[in-house]
Amino acid sequence: MTQIISLFYLILFLCISATGLFISYHVLRYSQSKKSAVATMVLFSSVFVLLLITNAALFFRVDWNSLLNNSSSLGKTSYNSPY
Repeated sequence: MTQIISLFYLILFLCISATGLFISYHVLRYSQSKKSAVATMVLFSSVFVLLLITNAALFFRVDWNSLLNNSSSLGKTSYNSPY
């Protein structure tokens, strides 16, 4: 099950990266001046890479086996209800 989650995250990661490239292309292509294009790209690239690395680091810190094992037992109640 963790392989499926990792595969979905890889697809999401690649889609987000493609979106970043799409935005970068359009910023560089359609900017009014080269100076503003460079300034925008430096700001966008630094924030984009920072958020992407942070997202990946947080994803890989999750213990998926423990999380999936605990969530499968949530529907089972082991206590005696008075009702």
